[in-house]
Amino acid sequence: MGRHSGILDCRDGFENEYCDEEGALNVNGDMAVYLPVGSEVQRDIENVETNWTTNVMVIYVESEKTGVDQLPILRQIDKVESALNTVRDDKGEEDFVIYVLSVSTVVKEVNSSGGRVVKAFFSGIAEATGSDEFSQQVDDLVDEQSNLIGDYSIPDEQERVDQILGEMPQNALDKLVRDVGKGNTIEAGYWNRAVIIIGISSNLDLNGDGEDDTTISNIIEETQATIDTISEENNWICKDSNGDEVDPESDEGSEICDGTELGLKMTLTGPVPLTNAITEKSFQLFWQVFPVGVVIVAFGLFLFHCDLLQTGRIRWVQGVKTLIISGLPTLCSVWITLGFIGYTDYEVTMTVIIVGPIVLALGVSYGLHITNRYAEAKGSPREKMSEAISSTGRAVLLSALTTIIGFISLVFVPMKPIQTIGFALSGGIVVVYIMTMLMVPNLTMMLDLKKPSHPPPKVFQGAVGVPIKWTRVTLVIFMMAMVMSAGYNRPNVEENIDLLKMAPAGVDAVDKMGIYSEEFNAGQPGFLLIESDIYADPDPIPEAGAQKDPFSNLKGIEQLETKCNSVDNTTAVSIVFLMKAIG
Repeated sequence: MGRHSGILDCRDGFENEYCDEEGALNVNGDMAVYLPVGSEVQRDIENVETNWTTNVMVIYVESEKTGVDQLPILRQIDKVESALNTVRDDKGEEDFVIYVLSVSTVVKEVNSSGGRVVKAFFSGIAEATGSDEFSQQVDDLVDEQSNLIGDYSIPDEQERVDQILGEMPQNALDKLVRDVGKGNTIEAGYWNRAVIIIGISSNLDLNGDGEDDTTISNIIEETQATIDTISEENNWICKDSNGDEVDPESDEGSEICDGTELGLKMTLTGPVPLTNAITEKSFQLFWQVFPVGVVIVAFGLFLFHCDLLQTGRIRWVQGVKTLIISGLPTLCSVWITLGFIGYTDYEVTMTVIIVGPIVLALGVSYGLHITNRYAEAKGSPREKMSEAISSTGRAVLLSALTTIIGFISLVFVPMKPIQTIGFALSGGIVVVYIMTMLMVPNLTMMLDLKKPSHPPPKVFQGAVGVPIKWTRVTLVIFMMAMVMSAGYNRPNVEENIDLLKMAPAGVDAVDKMGIYSEEFNAGQPGFLLIESDIYADPDPIPEAGAQKDPFSNLKGIEQLETKCNSVDNTTAVSIVFLMKAIG
């Protein structure tokens, strides 16, 4: 069970020889799981995902030597896009990529627009007249003359690229490229930043067998590997012998770099990599912090049970015995609880990490109750344990039952993360109780724990005596605190769901997301689902009232897009934006 708990998942400081590359727990990092089941927002997202995708990745492009609109850089962007979106019009059914949007795709779309307009025109005529053979002949002719008419590729001449981008509206360019300055200068004089926006399919089960063929984490890893491979093959940046990036203008760079590097860097970020990074980093930090918590709990157990506070002298054997009796069953409970979740492949969210600390705290207290009662009893070890189980054991059972009832109530909340906590903690308490009743009596009798009777420290006696002597005052104070907490403090609790502020620092996807959001006024996608007819009937002589006029609907979408752009830190992209960009 320990292996299935995730304790051996690969992370910093682990050798690949004995750690597991694939995480033991089936963690869903999709932010959609935090939506209430059956809510209007969830229904709207499901409606959007029937034809589009809400899973977006962003490749943040940095070019330090030349503009991103120059042919050498455009061709590198095109290589990355072609490697990721291997089948352009498959709607994600082959490569999980539904669409790619960048300055490169816009240039390619415009470059091929002439041929596509001709094809679309004759296709419309063929559909209206039934002359499909003639339409196919025109398509073949256009394909043969692609060098003259233009095809879906980066043009060979920089002048053609400049012409295409020069005809694009500035607000359209601002969504894809920016000049953010260089060094201490406000402007670099060329576009030195760009983005590649990638839409990932929500359907990961391509063969229809009911099981996903890949995971979002795998898609992110493969995308990053593709970027790294193309970077190495095309000499994007200067690196030292360890593979670390070197500044060409530094003293070390002047010796290592030969000046042929493109000065190009691409970083994978966006909502999907961001949430994935938060999830993975949270588990990495959990396994770094949890051992520290175990050590602190162990120190506290030893400190309060070695008689140091009572007598000023340390009873090492007594402290170690208490630590083993109360600590070992608790650790076993943590591994079994998390291991059972991993073994059953039960889907959880990153909130499951709180199971460890809570189970640790409750498990220790259960064991201590039985242990202390055993130490206070008289007679043989079996007689003392029988007395402890018959008295304190019942209290431990009642405590476990009430705790389970409290946690199991969370499963009725229609939100997956809270349900995860409810199931995991309820199951954890069951495991804690079982392990406590199995291990604590046996360990206590085997070690025959004996604790001399000492009065508690005066500080503890004084603290306990206050509510006994001042019962009414204590009740009034607690009632006032409860009323103030429920009536005044609760509405003032700040609900901050900013992912960037929640995200761990020092992660490339997180850091670049903040930079991208600041420089492009973008980053977190939102969707407006517009139900409108924008399809024109190719029939030249339609029935009365049947001719569709999409123009007014497109104008309405344009007006809505303009209003969205007037909102601070918001940019809108629609079919109208794309038509303007390539029209």
